[in-house]
Amino acid sequence: MPAASRRRQPAAPACPALAGPAVRALLRRAHHDAAPDVARCGGRYGLFVEPHDDPAFVLPTPNLHTCIRVRRQAGLLAGDLLCDELALPLTDAGFALVFLAFAFEAADDAVGIAAEYARLLEPEGSLLVLGLNPFSPAHLRWMFGGLRAWSPPATAALAAGLGLEVVGWRYLGARWSGGTTPAIDVAGGPAHGSPLRSAYLLEARRRDPGLTPLRLTPARVRIGGGAPAGSASVPPARVRSRSPERQ
Repeated sequence: MPAASRRRQPAAPACPALAGPAVRALLRRAHHDAAPDVARCGGRYGLFVEPHDDPAFVLPTPNLHTCIRVRRQAGLLAGDLLCDELALPLTDAGFALVFLAFAFEAADDAVGIAAEYARLLEPEGSLLVLGLNPFSPAHLRWMFGGLRAWSPPATAALAAGLGLEVVGWRYLGARWSGGTTPAIDVAGGPAHGSPLRSAYLLEARRRDPGLTPLRLTPARVRIGGGAPAGSASVPPARVRSRSPERQ
């Protein structure tokens, strides 16, 4: 595992559209709703990819031994690692959890990024993708900022194409409140889990086929060096002729 090198000053986000106060409030609410799913994941190592260096985005991980936290910054990763996002200096199959928060929306090569993070998963490891919901009315907050929101079915197809098993997804985040003055409710309760919420959380797992146990067959040992018993022939009995008595 590479040595940690955390910067002291926070860097700019991966996309300016993620830095606005309205969008940042949406991201915080989505992180808050995803906390229970992250907390139940356990293992030795976890990788968290965030859009901001913000303490509000740090989720509790009671079942993970070591967490590496990075943020996306114009195609690079900064934080505990400083590297190219498409060439992570991490070993294959070494992470029990990879948490991607709004990583595809501002990526130039979302497929390449997904493939790089998928290779990090250990067998039965989980990939959690937190993304903006393009079907939500909240998309008016980011649609003109250069973001490309992936729908849950599109994200599921991407994960399945990389050999991962999609467990499912659920909608979370801010909701669209009705009434005479409809607005985006960032602080509302979690009761409205409809497709109109601002974000979604998709889970996929790496399922490597195990080895098929083979039945050991004992080797046949040939006993004796002669001919097989079934082919042995018995010589005919010699009949002794009786001479006639003399008269």
